[in-house]
Amino acid sequence: MKNIWKISFFAFGLTAFVYLVWRLGLDQIVANIEKAGWSLLYVIIVWFAIYLLNTLAWQLALGGKGDGIAFPKLFMVTVSGFVLNYITPVIALGGEPYKIKILGESMEKAHSISAVVLYRMVHLLGHMFLLLTGIVSALLFLSLPFSLDVVLAAAGAVIIAVIAWTFSGHRDGIFERLTKFLAAVPLLSKAAGALRKYENNLREMDQVITDVYHNRRRKFYLSIGVEYASRACMGLEVYLILHGVGVETTVASALFLYVLYSILINVLFFIPLNLGAREGGLVVGLGTLALPPLLGVYLGVVMRIREFFWILLGLLFILLTTEKEKPSSMTTGG
Repeated sequence: MKNIWKISFFAFGLTAFVYLVWRLGLDQIVANIEKAGWSLLYVIIVWFAIYLLNTLAWQLALGGKGDGIAFPKLFMVTVSGFVLNYITPVIALGGEPYKIKILGESMEKAHSISAVVLYRMVHLLGHMFLLLTGIVSALLFLSLPFSLDVVLAAAGAVIIAVIAWTFSGHRDGIFERLTKFLAAVPLLSKAAGALRKYENNLREMDQVITDVYHNRRRKFYLSIGVEYASRACMGLEVYLILHGVGVETTVASALFLYVLYSILINVLFFIPLNLGAREGGLVVGLGTLALPPLLGVYLGVVMRIREFFWILLGLLFILLTTEKEKPSSMTTGG
């Protein structure tokens, strides 16, 4: 069947969605929708803006390489990819094969892999810069326990290292460096030998990744800035949900809460579907800000309901994406 892979992605996502609804409980979902009121609609709209910014950042980074992909289709691929990442147990990478498969309908396979890796790197940079902003804001403007200041400072140092590594990838490429790394490790040298058969393809894939850095530097920085803005909207989401239940807080505090739960989610990436990780970070953060810690559970539930909406829409987008004639696929290099 021609579209069996689309149906497989859809069935996997729908199964995860049903599990999430069952685990949270339909009664609790309805009760929290009523409690959230209009603020739930506002955060859904905020996430529409987030996904639009994600798509724009990807389009800017791709430049001419993405000419064959219309913005609406790229938007659907972006939403569906993030949805599949979110519902993938243990490691949030389930959306990457899907994105490679869809982009492979409009460009060569090697380019589709590079396009997905390229956006993943831009996404990482925007996310890391936003986390760094939140950490600096918290250290400067919030009165936090000394132990938490130390933890945030250490996290900031790690984030700076990640930013430096990602920039070096944009400058020098990823795939050829990976081959050299594998060759330097005795137990992995056979894998390096297997990759060398595709040396020309790997070089071509690296050119897609490094092109925006070397030849379109302005768009490169603009794509990171757009991605940064999309991450900042997540702090706005926290602010809107708290405001919806009459809890007044500052933007810096809302950003701190986002940073704290985001760091915890990334540290505990092995927990399937982030179950409990985000809520735990919110409970700790709210207690630190002298706000009722149990609000963290409410915040987590409202965010989960917002995710339900976008999961269903992302699954629909999987079925709506149309195929085009596929260019020639990857060939063995000399």
